[in-house]
Amino acid sequence: MPELLTIYDYMRANASLLGARILLEYPALHQFEDPVSPRIENLLRKSFPAQTNRDHGTCKRWHEAQTGMVVAECGTGKTLISLGAIHVHSAGRPFTSLAMVPPHLVEKWAREAFLTLTRVRVFLIDDLRNGGDENKSHGVNEVRLRHGRIVREGSAPV
Repeated sequence: MPELLTIYDYMRANASLLGARILLEYPALHQFEDPVSPRIENLLRKSFPAQTNRDHGTCKRWHEAQTGMVVAECGTGKTLISLGAIHVHSAGRPFTSLAMVPPHLVEKWAREAFLTLTRVRVFLIDDLRNGGDENKSHGVNEVRLRHGRIVREGSAPV
């Protein structure tokens, strides 16, 4: 057995064992051959098959535990997956959801919500930590998408 000097060496040496253990302890809740909700077709943006699979797996997790997370690397479509999961889970009923998003991604997330869901309303919770900088938006503010940019009601584009 080669000497394991770094975590990368350990991961390479044990990848198949670790992968099998993960699949055993955390089996997929939705398989590719499982039926897909027709609601997925109502999204304005189309998911890749793996994202659709995660949408449905997240919904199944919510039914089991009333909680769930979408954890993945940058660029895998976590926002689209979460929006798709919320849309499928709603079963066509009106819904309210809360997204906890890092500050530097808030406007991007809002823009993707507008580009993915029909008739969505988006509210941002701005600047509550320090009592509200009077030169910035603060409180709960509804935003709109105008010309591809997020605009707070009554203010200039962000």
